[in-house]
Order: sequence, then C-alpha cells, then structure tokens
Amino acid sequence: MSCLVDYLCRKSHSVMETRLFTSLDMLKKTAEAGGIDVLLAGEEVVGEIRGLQGKIPQIMLLSEGSQVSETSEYYLLFKYQSAQNIVKEVLEQIAEDDRIHYTQHSVVGRTVDFIGVYAPFGGAGVTKYALSMAQGLSKHYKTLYVSLELFQGIQFLQDGKKGQGKEHYRGMSEVIFYLKQRKDKLSLKLESLVVSVDGLDYLITVEDYRDLYSVNCDDMCLFLKVLLHQSEYEKVVFDIGFIGDSALCLMEQCSQLYMPKPVTQSQQKKAQAFRSFLERERYQKMARNFKCVEVY
Repeated sequence: MSCLVDYLCRKSHSVMETRLFTSLDMLKKTAEAGGIDVLLAGEEVVGEIRGLQGKIPQIMLLSEGSQVSETSEYYLLFKYQSAQNIVKEVLEQIAEDDRIHYTQHSVVGRTVDFIGVYAPFGGAGVTKYALSMAQGLSKHYKTLYVSLELFQGIQFLQDGKKGQGKEHYRGMSEVIFYLKQRKDKLSLKLESLVVSVDGLDYLITVEDYRDLYSVNCDDMCLFLKVLLHQSEYEKVVFDIGFIGDSALCLMEQCSQLYMPKPVTQSQQKKAQAFRSFLERERYQKMARNFKCVEVY
C-alpha cells in the first residue's frame, strides 16, 4: 500500500488527494468527519473496517483473487497488477459513482501544445505521420495521441488482467459521452481511458463514427480545457480523420497544423479546394498555419 501511495504522490497534477492511514482510530475519525470519498484497503483488514460503509461512499479491497466479486459487499481489485492499472480502475469507479461529488481543480499557468494532423484526401498517411510524431515527442515530453479517425486502426494487447487476451477500449466514445452527460467528471474518466504503450499515452477512436459528428464546438472547447488545466500533458497530437464544425474549432486552437504533401493530381485538387474553403469561411490564419510534410 505504501508503494501505491508513493506512486500517487509522484504523479503531477493528480486528480486525487491521497492519504495513507497507519492508525485505524485515525481512519475512523476521518471517516466520521466525512473526509473520505474512497477507501482502498487490503482484504486482510476487512474485519477491522466493518462499520465504515455508511461513512465512506466507496470501499475497495485489494484482493489476491480468492474472493468472488459477485458475492463480496466491496468492490474488489486484483492486487498483482501495475499501480497505473489500479489507479485507472479506481478512477473509473469514482467517475461512475454518483454518490461521490468531484470538484475540478484547474492548474493555472500551464501551457500545452495542441498539434493537429489532417488531410482532405485519402491515402495520405495521416495516422502514420501523427503516430510517428507523437512517439518522437514522447521521448522528451509527456505526450498524448488522440485518434479522431472515423474507424479504429490500432489494436492493443490487454495488460494486467488474467484470463483474457485482447481488451476492448471505448476511447473517444466514452470521452464524448462524458462531454455530453457528466462534464464535471471528465478529467477522472479521461485518465482511466488512456492506453499507455512504450511511454506514449493513447486515446483511441470512437466505437461508432456518428459519435464524432455529434460533437459540437462547445464540447470540443471543454475537452481542450480539461487537457490544458486538468491533465499533465505537455504535447497533444490529434489525428484528425473527419471534418465538421468541431474539427475546425479544434484546428483553430492548434499551435501547429500538418498536412501530408499531396502527391497525385486528385490529391492536389482536393488540397486546393480545402484551402479555398478555409479562405472563403474566413479561416485565413488556419490556412496559413498548415504545413505540408513528406510522409515516408
């Protein structure tokens, strides 16, 4: 438990305030004062914490897997998994629990580079370029890759849970749901949805392409605000695979915009048509910000 608390204390801009209790009496006094939203304890102390259910909204036990979740009065987490996965599971439960009220704490004075990659023509290698850029940035900065593609093209193996092979990640569909329904807990849910591979964090694309088209400018601005003020990211790379008002709002907020260089005559005409559209709709600054890049 002390190792888990050390991990939480090392996380910058954490969405949780963490306390480690070594005294049962102090734990009970704090619970009675209403100072605890979630208690995470080892299953070996379950007898000592009985009676706290009415004072603490959510009690979770770190289990060796010998108990069955359906028959336990507490939420069980498998203890032999990474601290990162334990935290994700805890955050997911907090985000879903209406008994726990979360007050957003914004970190002022932060700067985040929002970087967009988009092409108005197919076969351009947008995802390849965006991924390569994000992977390179992640070696020097805390980086998030956000897939705004219509269909998922990345598959990850599940980590940290036994008895399963591949895991189904909801990614941006879940983000959009929280943007629409539970704005106050988006930062909690966001951290539970991120997939981390080789030092880079990923938010994978929607389950249904129609989810992307349901996002309006206000939703997109809120999403960017959460990333700016309530996350630890320094660089966020957006792989933009659709066009609409929300996508244009995003592009306006990007400090850098990249477009794979058009190769064929058809691609060149579509690129020119896109730039003409931007000029016509008074997005001249955005049009100037787009840089054509080679994709190998």
